[in-house]
Amino acid sequence: MLSSYSQFPSQQAPRLLRRLCTHFAHKVEVHCSEKEGRLLFSIGECVLQADDDALYLTCTAPSAHEMAELQEVVRRHLQGFAQVDNLVLQWQ
Repeated sequence: MLSSYSQFPSQQAPRLLRRLCTHFAHKVEVHCSEKEGRLLFSIGECVLQADDDALYLTCTAPSAHEMAELQEVVRRHLQGFAQVDNLVLQWQ
């Protein structure tokens, strides 16, 4: 299993976490609390954690191809909810 991590600095991180969880709950299994969300996709999972300064993302997937797809799905949706043009996440 591959794992990657990124963060998105934002004072709106808890709101972004809620919006992402609510959106994805219509499509995949989601477990969400005020400060953490877990999105279970068929290609892997992404754990979201929020504090007052940032949204932290940890993704796991079985292959590099699925990891790239998962990262792009999460990035694209975060970009839309954060209303940021051309969002670039530095995955490690």
